[in-house]
Amino acid sequence: MKKDIRIGLYIGSWPQNIGNAFFDLGAKAVLQAAVPEATFYPMGGAVHWMFMHSAKQHRVRITNGLENAIQGNPDYANNSMEIGQFADVDIIVFAGMSMCREFVENNGRTFVEASKKGVATLGLGAGAAIYDEDEVTVFSDFLQSLNRSAVITRDDETYDLFSGRVQNMLPGIDCAFFLPDYYNPPRLALPKYDIENFDFEIPDPRINHGGRKVIYTHHDLWGPLPERYICKPSTLVSDVPEDYLTLYSQVTETHADRVHACVASLAYGNSARLYSSTPRKALFSKVGVSNIANELTRLDMGHLKELKQRHIQDTRSIIESLVF
Repeated sequence: MKKDIRIGLYIGSWPQNIGNAFFDLGAKAVLQAAVPEATFYPMGGAVHWMFMHSAKQHRVRITNGLENAIQGNPDYANNSMEIGQFADVDIIVFAGMSMCREFVENNGRTFVEASKKGVATLGLGAGAAIYDEDEVTVFSDFLQSLNRSAVITRDDETYDLFSGRVQNMLPGIDCAFFLPDYYNPPRLALPKYDIENFDFEIPDPRINHGGRKVIYTHHDLWGPLPERYICKPSTLVSDVPEDYLTLYSQVTETHADRVHACVASLAYGNSARLYSSTPRKALFSKVGVSNIANELTRLDMGHLKELKQRHIQDTRSIIESLVF
């Protein structure tokens, strides 16, 4: 592989869900291990989404005014630009829940424009959102429109779903399992503690914490915080992902309805339980904890090490095939 390979790290959407930072930062750790000779350039992957989301909100307000209704709604959504559209790099890499219609509609034009300049595309630790045929059709057609592209999936369900439709694809794991390779947190002067991480409007389950301290975390910091986020002591809501990693790395038990609160806790060798029926929980089966939605689980760290080594090897192999 050439020594001056330039890799664009397409990351972002952290304020809407700080868990997105977990697989973004994990992806960087994967790439640094797989292609240590590369130069890495972080570039925002939420710009188009923010414009489209905001345009929808303003359109509602605009149509409430007679004058603006007569003039028509401005098309703000197409005013956004992302650095990835113009960056002089060899390949752009994205991770996470991206093999879906939402990603193509919000982010697709960055990759289409980059592809026209000869830039390759890699989905690293990528997965579906709702695992239906619409996602297969939309995302597969999108990849086929690009000059050079490949995917390493984060769960076998995604791999099976897209098999036969995406040609350059390998099975892998979620990049957030590489978080300990990215960050070794400071020790905390705290007694043993559990974490409750419940962001959605569901009744908090009754959890036996065995007398341990309880810390509350929330992953959504988009806009003013709701009252239920700020009404309990020992609560963390931060725009710095390392704050969360520091807590999850030393937790006794994590109880969460956020997938990546559990992934981070497990990656650092701790116990976690997921309180969600999301199909995205398929990523846990790949690392041997398919029962995480039913009971507290802990990873076999030896097995995880083997999966991570294979993921790194496959990443280098795929990048070599795309860059040359």
